[in-house]
Amino acid sequence: MKHPWLIVIAGVSLAGAAMASEMVVNFSGTWVLDPAHSELVNKRADIRKLDVTTNRGYSVGGNEGSSRPEELSMHPAEILTLSILQTDSEMQTMRQFTTEGQAQAVAQKFALDGSQCLNVASDGMGEFVSRTNWKNGKLIISGAQTITQGGQSIEISVTEEYSISKDGKKLTIKTTSITGEGITTLKQAFNKH
Repeated sequence: MKHPWLIVIAGVSLAGAAMASEMVVNFSGTWVLDPAHSELVNKRADIRKLDVTTNRGYSVGGNEGSSRPEELSMHPAEILTLSILQTDSEMQTMRQFTTEGQAQAVAQKFALDGSQCLNVASDGMGEFVSRTNWKNGKLIISGAQTITQGGQSIEISVTEEYSISKDGKKLTIKTTSITGEGITTLKQAFNKH
């Protein structure tokens, strides 16, 4: 009867060692959006275009009935600056952007131990409930954004993947949003300021 406990203890030890060995990257710094290296792929029949600075969508029509992925031209990007302060236990972000001539700022805070966090969504629309985990040196933030439109509550599954270049000068955030209408993938490239 001692053997099953040894297996459980060994398994827990190995899992802990695997988590401890996962590469943690520090994303701290001030980052400025590079629109030329950012892109949007939209997999849905009613093509919608997103402003890359905010992820905010607006209809551009066309391609009804098309189910193949469409690569869309980018909306002329307004300035987006992302400030990140990261400690051993959390990452704080501040997005400052201008949309429709109005300056906005969105602050978020994420626990790096995988515990649940509640923030305003990165586009400033609704709430974002999420958890973090590390995978191959990338920070994965997964959760659900809830927005209210026309008196109805809409939930969007959102995954953000943060990665940094080897020289530490380029930050990439890949955002995948899933709704009943389809999947939108946004890649935002940032240069260190």
